[in-house]
Amino acid sequence: MKIAFFTAGSVGAGHRVRGLAIARALTRAGFRGSYRTFGPARPFEAALSGLYGEERTEIVEIQNDPALRDPKLAASSELAERLRAFDPDLLIVDLFWGPLRWVLPHLACEAWLLVRLCPPIWLQGRSDLPFAPEQYRRRFAIEPIEHAHLNESLEPIVIANPEDCRPESEVRARFGVAEGEPLAFVVHAGERGEIAELERAAGPRAIALDLHQSDAPFPAAEWLSAADRVTSAAGYNSFWEAQSLGYSERTTFLSFPRSIDDQARRIAEFRGIRPRTNGADSLAAKILAGG
Repeated sequence: MKIAFFTAGSVGAGHRVRGLAIARALTRAGFRGSYRTFGPARPFEAALSGLYGEERTEIVEIQNDPALRDPKLAASSELAERLRAFDPDLLIVDLFWGPLRWVLPHLACEAWLLVRLCPPIWLQGRSDLPFAPEQYRRRFAIEPIEHAHLNESLEPIVIANPEDCRPESEVRARFGVAEGEPLAFVVHAGERGEIAELERAAGPRAIALDLHQSDAPFPAAEWLSAADRVTSAAGYNSFWEAQSLGYSERTTFLSFPRSIDDQARRIAEFRGIRPRTNGADSLAAKILAGG
């Protein structure tokens, strides 16, 4: 079986990390097929490549390809050609259905859609690019949201499970923090420059885990469950990792503006919700069960 994961996310590392979370869950479930991620280049490739591997990532120019907006030309786009060459049995689409609107009719595979918080208009589209829910047999809400076009839900998809978390002794050794000294972290994988605001909120002596740095530990979530204090943006991954792994009460969340996300709403409405399972594992089970 071949599985493709597609994202067009161009702000932060979150969308690419979601693809990796699913890959790890499939491995845990015993998947022995091929899995490949398709999406634009991000400034985090050095940090991510150790877990992805070059053979599992296809970097495809998306935003500047006018063919994807043309029903007559989309089939000849680079994205369409790369997907046909891989020839997946299942295409998992992470939120960004637009670039695939005119490509999907030319693919032979089934498609599933994953949707997090987004403006209502996102699942309507425009007159020249209307959303077509019938293109996706399964349309999952991956956080506690509802929309008429979503027909299923999953617990939030996160990259780490509790058993992946590093013990406090290893965390202290890795970052050179002596026993009895506070473990405080700032974690960031968003826009360049935002980490300065997080560091101001965290105060002195907080260790910065910035995915823009090639030596940043990844996934950061594995190192944070032992922390006394964490300061983070409320992007999907960072927020739900803290909720899922049990360090949310020790985390200060800041909201940053995003055109297709609402971090302030996520903090206000979802804080305190502890997912029962990792949605990545539930999704992997559905895939291996034959859909």
